[in-house]
Amino acid sequence: MTPPTFAPHPFDFPAPVAPPHVRSGVTVWRRIADTLAGEIRDRRYADTGKLPSEAELSARFGVNRHTLRQAVSALQAQGMLRIEQGRGMFVQHELLNYPLARRTRFSENLQRQGLLPGKQLLTARCEPAAERVARELELAGGDDVLLVETLSEANGQPVNLASAWYPAERFGGLLEMLGEGAQTTEILARLGVRDYLRRESRITTQLPGEEAARLLRQSAARPLLCVESVDVDLEGRPVKYGETLFSGDRVQLLVRSEDA
Repeated sequence: MTPPTFAPHPFDFPAPVAPPHVRSGVTVWRRIADTLAGEIRDRRYADTGKLPSEAELSARFGVNRHTLRQAVSALQAQGMLRIEQGRGMFVQHELLNYPLARRTRFSENLQRQGLLPGKQLLTARCEPAAERVARELELAGGDDVLLVETLSEANGQPVNLASAWYPAERFGGLLEMLGEGAQTTEILARLGVRDYLRRESRITTQLPGEEAARLLRQSAARPLLCVESVDVDLEGRPVKYGETLFSGDRVQLLVRSEDA
């Protein structure tokens, strides 16, 4: 006897499976990159500075080596990993400790940790003060201010984007001296400010815009540490209002009790 046959029920089809390169709306290699970046930030590999092999990571995440290499390449582009042929993958750097103190100086902070500071001038112009800038600098609304935007680096890796505003009437000539390569502290001393102190720092987080993510060489999905600050001279007059975006994967802000 011929065994009976049954027509499949119209709804007895396997549930659709997401393509192997996409899960929960996020590419698998990006999720792997974010996981490894978080582990680097948490110093999981601090003892040896070396990540597991490609084969071990592929097995751990259940992906082929091509997918894993996409994640590793993204971390390498961000400056978090270096690949040494025949040796493996290594953490490119430890987290940079960035103290927020009464005397906060970028170059001094890095040099004390044996790092080479670098800075690129992105913008230098005079403009009317926005309301928040005028308030922080104790200026009248619409007074001119000098805007200076910079990209700062440690050992060639970007660590922060900074916007700084100075009262234009008090600091005429500042932009020209910056263009000649002079350092901010040196310029302020030439203009009569022999020293300045941090009056306050306010710390928040935010996601980077496309341009900030590009300049800091990081994922737009990774948050930034945002520090708003006011520096004053020794008489308490505001010298600078600043907004600095730090890469959260490369920097940890350090506030000691005596500086709080």
